[in-house]
Amino acid sequence: MNTHRIVLLGGGYGGMYFMRTLLARLPDHVEVTLIDRLPKSPLKTEFYSITAGTTSLKDVTMPFPTHPKLTCIFDEVLAIDQEQKIVACREQGDVTYDTLVVALGCVDRFHGIPGAETFANSLQSLKRAQMTGHAILTLDAYRSVVLIGAGLTGIELAAELRESRPDLNVTIVDRNDKVLKGFSPKLQDYVESWLTDHDVTILHGIQTDRIEAGHIVHQHGEISFDQLVWTAGIQASPLVRTLRCSYDSIGRAVVNEWQQLPDDPDVFVIGDSAASVHPPSAQLAEFHGEYAAQTILALLQNEQPKQREYQNKGQLGSLGKEMGFGQVKGVDLSGKIPRLLKSGVLWSYKKHVEKATVLTKE
Repeated sequence: MNTHRIVLLGGGYGGMYFMRTLLARLPDHVEVTLIDRLPKSPLKTEFYSITAGTTSLKDVTMPFPTHPKLTCIFDEVLAIDQEQKIVACREQGDVTYDTLVVALGCVDRFHGIPGAETFANSLQSLKRAQMTGHAILTLDAYRSVVLIGAGLTGIELAAELRESRPDLNVTIVDRNDKVLKGFSPKLQDYVESWLTDHDVTILHGIQTDRIEAGHIVHQHGEISFDQLVWTAGIQASPLVRTLRCSYDSIGRAVVNEWQQLPDDPDVFVIGDSAASVHPPSAQLAEFHGEYAAQTILALLQNEQPKQREYQNKGQLGSLGKEMGFGQVKGVDLSGKIPRLLKSGVLWSYKKHVEKATVLTKE
């Protein structure tokens, strides 16, 4: 039987669950290649703690699996040729595939605001999170850090900075009238109260017109800063938007019920790269990765894949190392319990993935 080549682009949450599921039942005629810039899998939901300096690098990365039929290429993907079934890499050159799985994640979405990409720091990659952390943590005392966006990442970073750099003036700027859009009013009020009590300034209703060196220009005036961090939205990786398919409003590929491109079923798209009615999350990416692997395994064995529906288990956030908030099965939680739960979820993920880092064919 001819060798079937599966190429996976991206080793984040979705990619790790894809490999864990696929490699455990890999048919003899299948070979898998992972292409990722980094030699370890990043825990992106914890990047805020790297930026705040409260967590070490080893705590936010995981080793990739090892398997006789898994090849890891640490390189940058330059292009995807669906006609020739080739992935072009900067150093490695061309990598051919029979089945392609795109798990390239997301980048910042600047909403067309002039100067945003030039002057704002980012948390959308491990390298950028580290660079942003260096820029903030080396500031002199009493300097100002402004975060644009009061979503989960902005809130967690602001709270964590209160622990690592209590001397800094931290401000969150947001266009909405409440923090944490999508959470319940009860949790929104709890988090805003916690931030206010811990000397984080929150400015609501700010429509940023443009960003210039050292200040934000908005409809009512200007806001000065020493360092600016963008946490106000994401969009799909630019490479995803080169695929031959339809896209949603933030550039994610529209897929069918099996996570395939409708007009190119040899290409699967998962995680933040795939359009979904559900908001982007690590939990959704993990589901996509496992589901795509199960679908591919069935197709390789000429079986009918089993369709599954995503079930959201809830969402948790941290307010420093002691307090937190979240919604679990429709129940609002605040205080120490959700913080402990979030730590437990991270511990469980690490242990779950660690069990799959060394896989051998029986």
